[in-house]
Amino acid sequence: MNLNLEFLERMSNAFGPSGHELEVTRIVKEYVSTFSDEVLNDKTGSLIFKVGDKGPKIMLAGHVDEIGFIVVGINQKGYISFHQVGGWWDQSLLTQRVIIKTKTGDLHRGIIVAPPPHVLDPEEQKKVLTKDKMFIDVGCKSDKEVKELGIQIGDPIVPDSKFEMIKRTQIEKKDEKENRKEVSLLIGKAFDDRIGLFIAAEVLRKIKEENIAHPNQLFGVATVQEEIGLRGAQTSAQMIQPEIGFALEVDISGDVPDVPKLKAPSEMSKGVSILAGDASMIPNPRLRHYVIDIAKEFNIEYQDSVVMGGGTDAGRIHLSGSGCPSLVLGIPTRHIHSHNGILDLGDVEKAVSLLIEVIKRLDLNTVKSFTEI
Repeated sequence: MNLNLEFLERMSNAFGPSGHELEVTRIVKEYVSTFSDEVLNDKTGSLIFKVGDKGPKIMLAGHVDEIGFIVVGINQKGYISFHQVGGWWDQSLLTQRVIIKTKTGDLHRGIIVAPPPHVLDPEEQKKVLTKDKMFIDVGCKSDKEVKELGIQIGDPIVPDSKFEMIKRTQIEKKDEKENRKEVSLLIGKAFDDRIGLFIAAEVLRKIKEENIAHPNQLFGVATVQEEIGLRGAQTSAQMIQPEIGFALEVDISGDVPDVPKLKAPSEMSKGVSILAGDASMIPNPRLRHYVIDIAKEFNIEYQDSVVMGGGTDAGRIHLSGSGCPSLVLGIPTRHIHSHNGILDLGDVEKAVSLLIEVIKRLDLNTVKSFTEI
């Protein structure tokens, strides 16, 4: 689809945990300014880019923040205590590399550590080590050395991970016949949720540059602080007052060992997820079925999905103004909320195609039909 993967790579590699998203939003602003009619921001730091000036207001939100950590202490031996920003699973952290950013913008690499198993007794070795008993080692031997690096309490921290594309051949058996499909997979950090923001930006760019006719005002939004309470979605939706909202997100890919199908029904490489609900929102059913019907009409591969826990920006968007019919579209992604996720670029392309076809048809009467009683 000629999507700009260089832009996605820059976003994925950029430093931007919740509350510290400025580096990423500046990358987004530089990119979207080349095709947007107007670029704005709210006072929490969410970036809004607009295409079109007539018709229903359609909001496409992808949150720009990533999960990370914050420095909360430095001990006398030069080890750094940290607290999570967003949700982390303890078992995914030990020996992982991280980057600490100081007030002056200097970056310092470190490793999340704990006492090695060799010095623990057998019973201690069996216990799950929690985050509060881990430290970050930046190679110093005293608190004075750490402070001379400029590191202090409150400094943000992110995973040290790099974007990469890999090619794979997927093999499926159907009716005793072997089908092979070549796919492009993306590996990196912060796909939750810079992949959603990437989709929003590419949808608006293609509509603008390819002169695709549509009867709407489109608002792409790089929302902030989603991982700690959907905060940027609330302020940006108050500013836009949309009539239709889409939260573009990752979805939990269920094709991982020991993951129950009921808890993660979607799979990587099988199309865009259309969520039936999550802990923050039940989508407008007429809007959801409208989008599903368009996916069927244009043979765009999709999956029905539901997220049992957690929420998305749609949880705030759907409550904006007097209410806003909203829906979550997701990209099934393996290993979210860790240092590295994996997703299929083909699923991203399907999400872009589906949104463009939906936007072309969302006229005023159709939008009104979703809330008529």
